[in-house]
Amino acid sequence: MSSETSQKILLTFAHRGEAEAFLKQGRFQRLSFSFKGLYESESELLLLTGEGIHSVTERLTAACAVFHQNASQVINLGIAGSLDENIQLGEIYSIRKVFREGVAPNSFPVFRSFDDTAQADCITAEKRVVEKSYATSLAPFAPIADRELWAIASVCSRFNLPFRAYKLISDRAGEDTDTSGIKRRALEFSSRLYEYYCAYERENRL
Repeated sequence: MSSETSQKILLTFAHRGEAEAFLKQGRFQRLSFSFKGLYESESELLLLTGEGIHSVTERLTAACAVFHQNASQVINLGIAGSLDENIQLGEIYSIRKVFREGVAPNSFPVFRSFDDTAQADCITAEKRVVEKSYATSLAPFAPIADRELWAIASVCSRFNLPFRAYKLISDRAGEDTDTSGIKRRALEFSSRLYEYYCAYERENRL
């Protein structure tokens, strides 16, 4: 990336399926990097982090080590599961605080996004939430569950980068989640997220 380029938003997605609409419509070009999954457009960087805390930490740390001075903020977009009946399927929520699954409430720090209007919290789980008992154990901490956001927030804190997160609710976590069905709807979900992000950009362009 040219040193003359102004600061860019760094977008993060767990999987290519979540990012597909962005890659198709956002005029991104693949960057040569130490691993595949990093792209650049005129106003954004886009990183595919992989699934889970360890993959996210490794990939985002590597990207931030090189590009953090060129990034104004990090925005995570992706699907997540509902742990609360008040969190509606198909809706997109801006995340306020993110917790990490642990043996005690204070096992890990809690991170807050820089969206002051956000009202929904998220807990990042160590594994996919496909069992009802597992979902029940996570529900007291937050009404939404994902696999990546806490790691994103932790790396952002390390590099002093503000972050936001927008989660599209794809399923009721732990209630016989149809992972194959979610994969088949990946482009639909990605298009919804892209439309949401474009609306956010029009209203909040920095």
